[in-house]
Amino acid sequence: MPFNYKSHVYKNLQKDNLLKKLYLYILFGTLGMATTWAQEDRFYIRSIDEQIEIPVLTKDSVVSYTGDHQKLKSLFKKYSVKVFRKGFKYAERDKLKRTYFVIADTPNFQKALLEEVSDIFEFGESLLPENLKIYEPNDYGTTSTIGTNQGIQANLDYYDFLGVPEAWYYTKGNRDVIVGISDGYIDPEDPEFVGRTTVMKKSSHSKGHGFAVAATAVGQGDNGHGITGICYNCSIYTTTYGDFKFLNQLLELSKAGAKVINCSWGSTRYYETAQETINEMKDNGTVIVSVPHNPSFQKTKGKIPRYPGAYEHVVSVGSVQHRFDDPEETLHTNKKGNLYAIGLKNYVGRAVGFRGNDVKGKQFTYEASTNNLDPYVDILAPGTFIFRYNKYLETGEILYNQVEKTSPAAPLVTGTIGLMFSINPCLSVDEINSMIKLTATNIDDIEANATFKGMYGAGSLHTGRAVKMSHDMLQPELYTLIENQNFSRWKFTLDAPYKLKIKNQKFTDSVSVNFTAKNEILIENETVLLPNENGEISLKIDPEASYNCKEIKE
Repeated sequence: MPFNYKSHVYKNLQKDNLLKKLYLYILFGTLGMATTWAQEDRFYIRSIDEQIEIPVLTKDSVVSYTGDHQKLKSLFKKYSVKVFRKGFKYAERDKLKRTYFVIADTPNFQKALLEEVSDIFEFGESLLPENLKIYEPNDYGTTSTIGTNQGIQANLDYYDFLGVPEAWYYTKGNRDVIVGISDGYIDPEDPEFVGRTTVMKKSSHSKGHGFAVAATAVGQGDNGHGITGICYNCSIYTTTYGDFKFLNQLLELSKAGAKVINCSWGSTRYYETAQETINEMKDNGTVIVSVPHNPSFQKTKGKIPRYPGAYEHVVSVGSVQHRFDDPEETLHTNKKGNLYAIGLKNYVGRAVGFRGNDVKGKQFTYEASTNNLDPYVDILAPGTFIFRYNKYLETGEILYNQVEKTSPAAPLVTGTIGLMFSINPCLSVDEINSMIKLTATNIDDIEANATFKGMYGAGSLHTGRAVKMSHDMLQPELYTLIENQNFSRWKFTLDAPYKLKIKNQKFTDSVSVNFTAKNEILIENETVLLPNENGEISLKIDPEASYNCKEIKE
């Protein structure tokens, strides 16, 4: 029996032999029992001072301490230690400079270091087993924790923020998935793109803009060169940009099989013909990713949409900050003597001020440091401190954009979608858009973001959760988890996951939800389903639910 919730009324529809009974469980309290994890402990530990040196020697996967601290020497002898090294070798922040990554045979080693060598160590934190389901290629940059970086010594901490290594645990991309790049010229013989790139139309150089965008979305990983892109095993089709009225170059990519196309460019002019082209590409199963562009919110006030980003069926990507956890880590003083912080995680603006110059007090965002946002934005992704591959090719220098931009944010989403299609090529455009939002990080509770609510989409992209959802939807034994968001608009569609679990989630007002699961839908506590007369919630169980394309290997 399908379960349909609409306009505050539960409606039981007539039984259908093809459908199972839907059970809605409202659960309270603890739902599971603790599991027993392996004894090996992977953890970070922080010294009390950057000047402290901890010399070690690794031989046959055994680490020994070679310094003069007798207690430390005895602990290394007592416990089996496999790895002990600086966790963030090229970090600039004080706490990260003092942090080591350790693998020991037992959690007792970490405990002993903190309790018996407190003159050296002040803080430790284990990596939980679920967080160890990661993969890092050999060109992951300076924040790599489980491998050795053989590529450029670039800080790719925005990948950590997005949970990209968690996504790579499931897939690194698939050659059958074509990622389109509509931008400046990309050299198909460049080591980051060689062997995977088809040039549909040769573009202008555009100051290397295409190189930078493509390196982020699809740059080759695990080749010991440069940096890795997100969907690094996907195929690449490149073309020109512009043609705002017809978007013929995008349609050509779509017809050639591109599953997702990145468009880090735009115009303020709306064309109905372009919207019709978008509609046709949607019918082809192609997702278009674009941006609201770079003008500051101080100038646009969210009232100047950019196209193709603002067209229907396009994923519009704004920029968000990703680097610092605490304002104290990144305090600056302007010419007037006012304190401000930059790059705070999940803040929509690069610069944040403090009322009364009190760092612990109320915060506000400098609108001049915030890229254009508008009601058409679907999701945010990091747009500041992003490695510029084009500049590295030109000068050999490792450079990052220091101010907020939307162009580098879009390919982070494009690469994520490429990974999602690599797991399930049969996802529809509507499902991809839904899943990107459903797995986003909610940023509503950040005080400085309040001014922009309704214009920053579902929050911050989380690649790891989006790709995991793609995977879990195909697993009969796993629940596809929807949690910790608050949606009052948009249409959400999931066609055929096996089991759904909705937890601490709000769907209200004009939201439209259409979820069909094969086996079960489980609703847990703190979930609110309250659409108004303009909204609708339909939850169904259908064991025959499927994706309308070629068979998926599950």
